[in-house]
Amino acid sequence: MANDLTIGESRAGNVCVLAVSGRIDSANAEQLMRRLNHALSRGEKAVVLDLRDVAYLTSAAFRVLLVATDEAARNMARFVLCSVLGQVRELFEMGGLLDAFTIDASREEAIARLS
Repeated sequence: MANDLTIGESRAGNVCVLAVSGRIDSANAEQLMRRLNHALSRGEKAVVLDLRDVAYLTSAAFRVLLVATDEAARNMARFVLCSVLGQVRELFEMGGLLDAFTIDASREEAIARLS
């Protein structure tokens, strides 16, 4: 898997889905923050961040996710992570951050929660 960060965007009804792939670190975390802020600032009220294809993330990524969670709450939007798997899930566990986010097992479950 490439180390470059790519972010795809799609819709499922009223839900904005951002699918991230690659590695999220201090070199590109701001790119993810901009995409999340853009979605929330244009009025999205339901945002899913699909982490299925994320190979690794650092503390910079966790900071972005925490800030996005707060920003969503300020905008009265709902923000859900999904497909937090393997090593990425272990990093959430080690950081004690599983309970800091709403996390669904799959994109379909996240979309169903927000629809």
